[in-house]
Amino acid sequence: MTRSTTSQAVFGLALLLLAELACAGSFNVRPTRLELSAAQLTDMLTITNPTAAETVIHVQANLWSQQNGADVLEASRDLIAVPPLFTLPPGASQVVRIGLRGAPPPAAERTYRLLLREVPPPPMEGFSGLQVALNLSLPVFVQPAGPTRPELSWSLRRSDTGQTTLELDNRGNAHARVLAVMLRSAEQAIEGRNLPVYLLPGQRRAWPIDTDASAGTRWTLTAATDAGPVETELVLETD
Repeated sequence: MTRSTTSQAVFGLALLLLAELACAGSFNVRPTRLELSAAQLTDMLTITNPTAAETVIHVQANLWSQQNGADVLEASRDLIAVPPLFTLPPGASQVVRIGLRGAPPPAAERTYRLLLREVPPPPMEGFSGLQVALNLSLPVFVQPAGPTRPELSWSLRRSDTGQTTLELDNRGNAHARVLAVMLRSAEQAIEGRNLPVYLLPGQRRAWPIDTDASAGTRWTLTAATDAGPVETELVLETD
């Protein structure tokens, strides 16, 4: 596969991952992310019930951070959802307004997640099965007064134990979303897994790479991100 063909495949996948409609089985949500700022303190979601059964939805706001590559959610009152709980008849839609309490952050982007939970009805008499409630998590990004942008730094490292990892640092003051990654050396091509992912400001993410390439091997990284395409040369380093 040529480099241009590889890039087309990576960015073609990225386009498929940028759909604006999220489906959670018994309800649909549009859009799939929100952005708030001093110029726009409120936004709204439209939730639709495409099924033939009534459904009840609860909306909860959570502060969203990351630690060691894992998402951490903490209940927060920084955002308000109106209404926070509602019933959707079959085929009906509900607009939910999301607002920011207080002022936007002064310097760096602040991140939240809205959890939309289906509240299951009481089980019918004699029911002995398992009721499954559907949940959907949507990101909310609150922009500071000043300019924001991610600053991404990629590296390839091999530890003392022999594990090779592709590492990504975000040194900027805004998130980045990595949609697809491809690594190519003269001998090997590796496609990124467990994507897409968000990388919040000041955070690092590492992916294990299955390779026996020696230290000093040169690789070409091609990535698709929501900030645009990336193509850079990397050298495999050792700790």
